[in-house]
Amino acid sequence: MLELARRWQASGTGARAFAREQGVTPWVLYYWRKELAPQTRPPRRRRRSRRGRLAPVHVMTGATDPGGDLEIFLAGGDRVRVAAGVSVDVLRGVIQVLRTGC
Repeated sequence: MLELARRWQASGTGARAFAREQGVTPWVLYYWRKELAPQTRPPRRRRRSRRGRLAPVHVMTGATDPGGDLEIFLAGGDRVRVAAGVSVDVLRGVIQVLRTGC
């Protein structure tokens, strides 16, 4: 069937006409073309994300800080402490600065 799909692609004939000549349905050709595609296409290159890479995060429960502050440890060893009562806008600003780098 893969050879049939190869011959169909090489013929330039429409699926209905080629299928009728071969005694199969066009769906057979479509299915086997799909199976053939990974063999004939070059491997796809992975696109690089425009965003920065994510760092591993360790969530710690039962912290000793009763105030509920949030402490962020960065991969480079830096530490950022965010007070529990901080507004969402301020936290959003801190995250933006961390994403772009200082």
